[in-house]
Amino acid sequence: MRDDHDRFTALGAEILALSAERVGAAAAYLRSHPMPFPTLVDEDHAVFDAYDVTSRLASLGQRPALFVVDADGVVRFSHVGTQQWQIPPDEQVLALLEDLAGTAG
Repeated sequence: MRDDHDRFTALGAEILALSAERVGAAAAYLRSHPMPFPTLVDEDHAVFDAYDVTSRLASLGQRPALFVVDADGVVRFSHVGTQQWQIPPDEQVLALLEDLAGTAG
């Protein structure tokens, strides 16, 4: 999503990343891996738990997840994997956003 940030924002999307790390650890990561979108810290896992993205044994850490939430707060797409490589490709998410915006074609 970092590489396609402009394509997402051109469709009216706002990307927010969520880190389950402590503030200091998240800040250190972001210093060496800057993102063009905000990264919020969920140190107490309140949001992760609410969206059932809690760590599982098979995930060897925090489970990767991606949600598309519309302007009314309705979750239009959700995907929770067990490994980082299971995040849906940008093209799939962009196509979904185009469909939601009525610009597919």
